[in-house]
Amino acid sequence: MERTLTRPMTMVCSMMPHTVNYSHSSIFIICRGKLSALKHLKENETYQEAFKRLGEAWDVSADLFDKMQDFVCRLYASSSTTSDVNELRYQLFCAQRGEVESSQLPPCKDCLHMHVLRANYQTAIWRRCLVSEPVVPDPKGCGWTTGDDGSLEIEWMQGSPAPDAVLQLMSCKCARICKLPACVCLENQLKCTDMCKLQTCTNQRSEDEDEVAVELDESDTDDEENGQCFV
Repeated sequence: MERTLTRPMTMVCSMMPHTVNYSHSSIFIICRGKLSALKHLKENETYQEAFKRLGEAWDVSADLFDKMQDFVCRLYASSSTTSDVNELRYQLFCAQRGEVESSQLPPCKDCLHMHVLRANYQTAIWRRCLVSEPVVPDPKGCGWTTGDDGSLEIEWMQGSPAPDAVLQLMSCKCARICKLPACVCLENQLKCTDMCKLQTCTNQRSEDEDEVAVELDESDTDDEENGQCFV
């Protein structure tokens, strides 16, 4: 009995899948529970080998990221053959005719890459926990960035949340004041533009303001696994 229990736990600990599926430091953006992740790990040696490589180096190779991406695709749609999260997002969106919550879709490739960088960084630190003076690189560029006050902040993505043409076409029809939930600009965490009906609201962009940062909303996962999605 002891041998039966110890071997799987040793395998799981050596792979450290929890940094990808859930970790307070790497930030959880994959809305699927641990049971589903462990099930796919047990059934696929390719995933096992990929997770064993996590944290061995401070950078994430293209090959390792591709395997992580494929793993996330299986968590959201085990019957799909695609290994591209962006393609899977499109497939799921079309299959549900647009009636789909954000928590039902995998993170986009840009967000997932930032998440894997954070997970790899955290795992690399854990792997070196017995080293007296480990050489740890700056977390900036590993899924984090620095704010105006110098504090460490999550780097959610490096690209734009949507094509510029889409962002420019989105406009609200507010007549007196822009407020939730009526204002589609505020609903999507965007600033009002010249295309909006009201041009004197407090949601206008100032001339020197940077691009708007889009955060992921908190959402529950599948009930059967009692998992949660934390951001």
